[in-house]
Amino acid sequence: MNYDQFLYFDVPTKKPRTTIYIEPELMQALEKRAKKEKRTISNLCNLLIEQAMSEWLEQEKTSENET
Repeated sequence: MNYDQFLYFDVPTKKPRTTIYIEPELMQALEKRAKKEKRTISNLCNLLIEQAMSEWLEQEKTSENET
């Protein structure tokens, strides 16, 4: 079997990519939630990061306006 075919593939998006390392328990929880919400784990992580960063940016904006 030619394993090279699995190493190179076109990613359907031009968005930047990153790699994270997480605890097995967190991965299991992400898998469970993603399955329940009919999402991919990648999509779920993107959503959670967007939500957390949106909250953080709002807090930053508020704290900058206070100074």
